Amino acid sequence: MKKAFFYSSTLCLALSSILLSTSCNHTDDAAKYKGEVDKANFDTTVKPQDDFYHYVNGTWLKNNPIPASEPAWGSFNVVNDSVTMRLRKILEQAAANKQAQPGSIEQKVGDLYACMMDSVQLNKLGITPLNDEFAKINAISDNKGLWTEAARLMMIGPDVMFGFGVEQDSKISSKEVCVVGQGGMTLGAKEYYLNDNPMMQHIREKFVEYATRLFEQMNESSEMAEKDAHKILDIETEMAKSSMSRVELRNIEAQYNKMPLASLVNMSTNVDWATCMQVWGMKAIDTVIVAQPDFVKQISEMSKSLSLDDWKTYLRFHLLSSEASKLGDTLTKINFDFWQRTLQGVTEMQPRWKRSVQGTSRALGQLLGQLYVKQYFSPEAKAKVQEMVTNIIAAYKDRINSVTWMSPETKKYAFQKLDKIMLKLCYPDKWKDYSALEIKRDSWVQNSFRINQFEFNYDLNKLGKPVDRTEWGMSPQTVNAYYNPSMNEIVFPAAIMQPPFFDINRDDAMNYGAMGAVIGHELTHGFDDQGAQFDAEGNLHKWWTNDDSAHYYGKLQVLIHQFDNYEIDSMHVNGHLTIGENTADLGGLTIAYHAMETALKQHPEGVVDGFTPEQRFFIAWAQAWRDNIRPDYQRQLITTNPHSPAIFRANGPLSNMQEFYKAFSVKSNERDKEFRGFDLKPGDGMYRSDTTRAVIW
Repeated sequence: MKKAFFYSSTLCLALSSILLSTSCNHTDDAAKYKGEVDKANFDTTVKPQDDFYHYVNGTWLKNNPIPASEPAWGSFNVVNDSVTMRLRKILEQAAANKQAQPGSIEQKVGDLYACMMDSVQLNKLGITPLNDEFAKINAISDNKGLWTEAARLMMIGPDVMFGFGVEQDSKISSKEVCVVGQGGMTLGAKEYYLNDNPMMQHIREKFVEYATRLFEQMNESSEMAEKDAHKILDIETEMAKSSMSRVELRNIEAQYNKMPLASLVNMSTNVDWATCMQVWGMKAIDTVIVAQPDFVKQISEMSKSLSLDDWKTYLRFHLLSSEASKLGDTLTKINFDFWQRTLQGVTEMQPRWKRSVQGTSRALGQLLGQLYVKQYFSPEAKAKVQEMVTNIIAAYKDRINSVTWMSPETKKYAFQKLDKIMLKLCYPDKWKDYSALEIKRDSWVQNSFRINQFEFNYDLNKLGKPVDRTEWGMSPQTVNAYYNPSMNEIVFPAAIMQPPFFDINRDDAMNYGAMGAVIGHELTHGFDDQGAQFDAEGNLHKWWTNDDSAHYYGKLQVLIHQFDNYEIDSMHVNGHLTIGENTADLGGLTIAYHAMETALKQHPEGVVDGFTPEQRFFIAWAQAWRDNIRPDYQRQLITTNPHSPAIFRANGPLSNMQEFYKAFSVKSNERDKEFRGFDLKPGDGMYRSDTTRAVIW
């Protein structure tokens, strides 16, 4: 189901969602990975007190250039790349299995992968798998027909008009509710349409070129295709004017506009809601949450002011744009040239097998995940991570108890929230039921439509039922983690529980500095500027005293100011946009450090590779964020992504932590002969004075 563009219900760790990964049982990776500090990756020409990130990672960054087919290359990508080979083996075996039982996991993932890999058939079919949908669009003759087809497209995949979905009610977390909000804009964020800086102007020019090429594939003349492309940009620019910016979307309360269905109908009289509900097969509903009322009103006005021909042009474009990568080499290249080459600076398309592995994992994540964990899962790794989670939650409680800016009343509720956090590790206890989904070896596009229809109906079926708190929002083969404030849960797929984030054979200092900080990061999302607004049950509910809220948000302002002043590629980081992730990084690292200190009291560790446990902790953190990234992609992310660039995710929290200053002080004992420590002082790149340090937990 096409979800509304509501607040971020899952607050993730990674820079961007990486959909493939390897597993807990990393036998082949362990052979290549040294559990100790690998000094060969260091760049000792860099002063660590100026730039700890490049000191730890400089040589690795120089020796690991970005592959031509990737927008970035770092720790997440390395992990992701190793699993791609494993998933490829699983999928090739499934695709070759002619004896697979119809309806089985092997049949479904194997047939979908086979469709994606059959380049001969894809090129033979070309654009023809969309002919039936084009015919439906061309037959539109009135407003009812417009909304009939728009509702149908929302159901089978293309993002048109607005966002619509079934989600948890933010203030009654036990119930599911319909949510309507902004959507239908190809570029997503309003900044792409309305910012006048040269980068955004260039993207808009390239967007028109992209749309022109797609219209030409629909047999329009070059002149007509360019005219229609400009029409698409004009339509979506109007839509963008009434949408919320990325920063505004962080205001959760402003997006909780619950109303009777009749009120939604009255505010958007030109939207044929009755027809939409009929197409979706929905029963009558009483209430709906309208996340962005101004946007919905704008769509209603545009529904009346734009001609049917303009809307038909819009729908045709969105249909082809959403499916272009599934329609043969010509359209795939057009899709690549804009989305990867222009927006990310990538110069070479990934090989078909890799794109097919990724596509299958995105489409059938939990089905493929079941095959994956059977082959690549270590119960021992899960047990170790469970132990770390328990220790980090205990450390969080200690830190909350020790802070002086929070009142006893608010601390009481904070403890309750930590006690009730649901932990989901490695893979679901209950797998999603895909028995109603049919996969055939007819075409990639038709399978995509069937999968989207299945997901739409799956979500729609939640209405009127209790929220299923066992459900996962990521597949086990995803290299990422997340916190969901409505569920008050942290989720760690199996994939991330491996080097450089975690190794069961590695010492606690390194594991806590990487995986422990990841765990702490997700826990801290429960207390960032968004998560702090949800109570222990996952309800949007103020549980802080007014004074405590003022103290907390005052501390966040220090962090916002710090990141506002970071600059890369001639662009400043947006401290307001990134505050949630920056808070989680700082809080997660702080909590993990204190959990490590507790663990070291039980299992002392000495100097390894010339570094104390405390030093290895911070080195592990810096290693986890090593990342080469293309400038074009970096600039896009700075504008629209809630995560800061990797260098600032590594250095930023460290510069605030007295523990970091102390760990590397020349006064510390037991030093490697080649490393004598350093005292951070004014003028050093990593130094922040006591009055400018962000100290929260």
